[in-house]
Amino acid sequence: MALKRISFQSIPVDDQDRALAFYCDILGFEVHTDAPFDDGWRWVFLTIPDAETRLQFAKRSDITVHDKPTLALACDDVDAECVRWREAGVNVTNEPQDAPWQPGVRWATIRDSEDNILFIESLKEG
Repeated sequence: MALKRISFQSIPVDDQDRALAFYCDILGFEVHTDAPFDDGWRWVFLTIPDAETRLQFAKRSDITVHDKPTLALACDDVDAECVRWREAGVNVTNEPQDAPWQPGVRWATIRDSEDNILFIESLKEG
């Protein structure tokens, strides 16, 4: 197959600096690119450490997502992450639970600083 990976996923934001703080300080992303674009907007691309896929901040007016996950992420332990995120003031909108669609998967949803829903999953130990 010629396709190798997702290059980037755009996520709608209103405030790039606020979103940058949330995704870097709370979720652990790293800045890949932060360069001027136009009208005071910037090209902002983030990466997950040791991953190739990038996340890009798009103007909310350019992307509309209503009450559906904007981004799906995987982590080692969704239960532990939800505890950590809740302590950091993150809105956990669906508490961690077993996924009925795949045995051994736990999932939860949170809201980011820009009011987007993020789906988070992990494999259960054992």
